[in-house]
Amino acid sequence: MRDTDLLIDNTKSLANLISSSLAETIISLDTEFLRERTYFPQLCLIQVATPQLTAYVDCLADLDLQPLLEYLLEPQRIWLLHSARQDLEVIHQHSDELPNQLIDSQIAAGLLGYAPQIGLQNLLEEVLNVKLDKTLARTNWADRPLPGPAIQYALDDVRYLSILWETLRSELEHRNRLGWLEEDCHLALNAPLVTPAVTLWARLKGLGSMEDSAKYAALSLVEWREKCAQKLNRPRRWILSDALLLRIARTLPTTQKKLASIAEMPQHLTERFGAEILAATTNHDQSERTSFIEKQLDKPRPDKNKLKQLQDDFKRRAQELGIHPEILATRKELSELIVGTASGRVAKGGWRWDVLSDLI
Repeated sequence: MRDTDLLIDNTKSLANLISSSLAETIISLDTEFLRERTYFPQLCLIQVATPQLTAYVDCLADLDLQPLLEYLLEPQRIWLLHSARQDLEVIHQHSDELPNQLIDSQIAAGLLGYAPQIGLQNLLEEVLNVKLDKTLARTNWADRPLPGPAIQYALDDVRYLSILWETLRSELEHRNRLGWLEEDCHLALNAPLVTPAVTLWARLKGLGSMEDSAKYAALSLVEWREKCAQKLNRPRRWILSDALLLRIARTLPTTQKKLASIAEMPQHLTERFGAEILAATTNHDQSERTSFIEKQLDKPRPDKNKLKQLQDDFKRRAQELGIHPEILATRKELSELIVGTASGRVAKGGWRWDVLSDLI
């Protein structure tokens, strides 16, 4: 690389970065952000690499990021990232757009038999024998000035991406799987960046043992918590823990006094949000929401023997293809296949259907 480890923290250096990269189609990207104390991630750095340079953009400097975002979002650009979802989320927060094309090296690796969700450090070591320092993963990226080792750690996340991609691309091409990658990266670009409230609701531990009225109230509370957390820009569990949310849903208090009497109910929560919480628990029986939840709760369940047989068949097919079974389909996706509600990754028309249709 001609230019390495460039600091971009002013308008001139940003303009130089963009002008020197105009001819590039594939741009290696990564971000560093904080979200331990906020709902929305706080973007701190954007790391960029091309065959000619590596650079890190200080997003906390007095710098207008719009020219960089416009450059990155030009139709011809292809973003090369590893485990892209959170990076896409934090950039989308500032741009309201996503790239036309994505290459995710984690997805590519999975299609070649590497462990699902493999981290970049492990993948680089396995593929290129490059060993990266893992000790700085918990750096406070909002600190200024950033220490030199932290900067190197951040830049290493893009420094080797293009070389890694060429190695993975060559193997995918050899195995006729480039189309698989294109399809899966398209799915990744179209996946929700913010987890839907109903998904958060369905993940609540203990939901299955609750009365229907409590389940309805729990969804209303999850929806209220998301809106409140977004408005205050605080982590959702700082607003209301899952355990307390379920306790409120089971109790269905009708007054602030009854709400305050719930075990471990913080006084400040009742004082500040008591009226809103009560409104959520009393408005849970809206017909539209009730109908929706009933459909979620009444989903057909697969025959256990059929599910076990299909899992075994998929494991054997995955072994034949040299990939991990969950790359083909998750248990949830297999269940949906059996009951006839399959969508997304295993829907007709995709590469998974092509290699699995005889089993299905």
